[in-house]
Amino acid sequence: MRVLLAPHGTRGDVQPMLALAVALRARGHDVMFAVPSNFLAWIRAFGFEAVSNGVDIEADMQAPGARLDSLRWMFGCLKDQTARMFDPIARASAGAEVIVGAGAQLATSSIAEWRDVPHVNIAFCPCALPSGDAPPPTVRTQSLPPWVNRLLWQAGATVADLGLRGTINRGRAALGLHSIANPLAHIVETCVIVAADRDLAPLSDDAPASAVSTDAWVFDEPHTLDPRLDAFLSLDPAPIYIGFGSMVAKRVPELAAHAIAAARALGRGAIIAGGWAGLDRHAASADDILAVDAVPHGAVFPRVAAIVHHGGAGTTTAAARAGVPQVILPHLLDQYYWANRIDRLGLGPRALPVDLITADILADRVDTALNDAGMRRRAAMLGPAVAARNGASDAVDIIERVVATREPSA
Repeated sequence: MRVLLAPHGTRGDVQPMLALAVALRARGHDVMFAVPSNFLAWIRAFGFEAVSNGVDIEADMQAPGARLDSLRWMFGCLKDQTARMFDPIARASAGAEVIVGAGAQLATSSIAEWRDVPHVNIAFCPCALPSGDAPPPTVRTQSLPPWVNRLLWQAGATVADLGLRGTINRGRAALGLHSIANPLAHIVETCVIVAADRDLAPLSDDAPASAVSTDAWVFDEPHTLDPRLDAFLSLDPAPIYIGFGSMVAKRVPELAAHAIAAARALGRGAIIAGGWAGLDRHAASADDILAVDAVPHGAVFPRVAAIVHHGGAGTTTAAARAGVPQVILPHLLDQYYWANRIDRLGLGPRALPVDLITADILADRVDTALNDAGMRRRAAMLGPAVAARNGASDAVDIIERVVATREPSA
């Protein structure tokens, strides 16, 4: 079976799809990727065919006019990127027997309809689907009653459909497809797999009927630990990790200074991971500070005392797998859902948006993560269970069933 995997988004949307690709290849399936161009070399390094989907998402997020704090800007960016993706993904889909979209991918369901092949959509957080358990990802407040969450989903879907309809229908028209009134419903009307750990983020009982769940898909990238990093991880007491992955934060120099000051106030060494925000460029390495571009989470997280991060699905799961308390400083979207879940499960202190952080506030939250015995015990107890689970093989089972049971259109 030839499978086209078309994730769109940051590394957190692409790396789990590598886990799925490995599982598909192990079953004898032929896998091809259509991804943002900034991920091409990385994916090809693991022996997978990959083409650009027409977008360099890192460049878009780091462009001078980017406004990640503006929902209006983000929605406009999504529309622009979706328009650019239709043609390259349509060309990449030649010969595919199933198309799998993931993340902020709005074109693949139409392209699968055009090719007359099954479509599977992937979400890495239950809050990507309507339910009473959580509001839409654009809503930061996570303590609303279920009826309010459902109302927000209904209102949000109407607004989103209105805003996306023109972009989607122009792409469909170029393929010779009829117009649709509800693009979001079209994307989720076939199978949706929610790939999230069963304890960290269970699927809601009132999720759409098309949704099924697996545990998170884990791709542990092969690595050789840098000797300098290995030595730093052997500090006593253990250092803390601070990094924001693919998030492009505002006031980066100030944020790096707050992180360093908080670690020093607690007498802890700190690994400052740069990521797309470039935190490492504003953190001079010293005996108690190690500034790096990125680290392999699976190798590093179990050896630190606490993990400070943005609340992405992949990083939250990696921290939980490590059995270490985590301090989440959410930037946007589903990160507020993950922050709320970690707080409710007692695996970390109450989150605070990254823009409100000061050295004193961060030190207080990290101090709680380091010294709350109950929090540390809960993280240590849950860690082995999360680490033992990988839902990628179960996802292959689901995709194979979707293909086997679908009847071609007349």
